[in-house]
Amino acid sequence: MSKKDEITWYVVADGGKARILTRDGHTMKVVSSFDSSGHGDTTESDTAEISQIKAPKADPREQVKALFARQVAEHLNAAANANSVDHIVLAAPGHILHDIKEALNKPATHALGQTLSKDLTNVADGELAAHFA
Repeated sequence: MSKKDEITWYVVADGGKARILTRDGHTMKVVSSFDSSGHGDTTESDTAEISQIKAPKADPREQVKALFARQVAEHLNAAANANSVDHIVLAAPGHILHDIKEALNKPATHALGQTLSKDLTNVADGELAAHFA
């Protein structure tokens, strides 16, 4: 596969929403988006439970964020396993970035390149390219 044919996903996520974009020159195009309530184009794991993510005495909001980070990672894992993506650039707040990276499988970890410990979920698609320069 030539460098030109390689697919790079730019992932922006926080504890409740995520967008996966591709880049065409200076333009970013949304490939997929979803949120912690299940809205978007992804499905929740039937086997995942909040109590499996953190200790029972943990803050429920943090548990939901950790579960969502795992869902984002599962989405990236599935794409990496299917060879649908060659490179992943990931931007998320520090604790979410850590949780996503911890849940990535070997192929997704191998595809992971640049990471930004920054919340870009509220940045317009047209302005994101400058953050990934």
